[in-house]
Amino acid sequence: MKREVTIIGRAIIIAALMLIVPLTTSAQSEVPNIDMQAEAQREVTPDELYLSITIKESDYKGKKTLQQQQDAMVSVLKANKIDISEALTLDYMGSTLDYKTFSKRVAPRSNASYMLKLSDATIMQKIIYELEEKEITNIQLAKTRFTKEEQLITELGIEAMQKAQRQATAYAGAVGQSIGKAIRVSSWNTNSSPQPRIYKSRNAILVEESSEDSAGSLPQESIAIGKLTYTVHVNVKFELK
Repeated sequence: MKREVTIIGRAIIIAALMLIVPLTTSAQSEVPNIDMQAEAQREVTPDELYLSITIKESDYKGKKTLQQQQDAMVSVLKANKIDISEALTLDYMGSTLDYKTFSKRVAPRSNASYMLKLSDATIMQKIIYELEEKEITNIQLAKTRFTKEEQLITELGIEAMQKAQRQATAYAGAVGQSIGKAIRVSSWNTNSSPQPRIYKSRNAILVEESSEDSAGSLPQESIAIGKLTYTVHVNVKFELK
């Protein structure tokens, strides 16, 4: 019985040693290092703008059909040399039933939404104003995009790595050491974009802001497009010498 206890005790000691040895070896092989975090950020002007344009068929006197409004929209785009097949897509088309008060007539009303891709704010502003003149005013800047995003993120990643290296060199030098190779690197990126904006027609703005002393046409102010902000973060561990 005593021998069995002794054997079990030895087995426990051996198992404990097997657990301790890797930990000791790991601690002894740990390379002195410095852990740095850095980031690089840049604002860019989007080179793709997406306008959401919605047209609805009115059932009032002198109404314009959906087709008439669509034709008016297309004429504006063609006048501005927009490639319709490339830039304009139909997002939605449907119809709703309008039950008029005190009337037994049910009037179906058609509506459609389009997405228009443009390349800059100047042409966007011109098209918005010309569509308003055609009484198409339900226009929203749905989203913006920077087409060279992947290239930009790579450039920012390099900048962030170089920044981390400079900082690590300075910190190590402060205690009489230098840095060696990077032994661990991780990175992630974030980007922020401006909120979508619904554009009011010039007539609507005139009603809201004009007074008896300031009657007249509203000046065509430039529509500012919010910039996109890209940030790349890195975490780098360098050897210390």
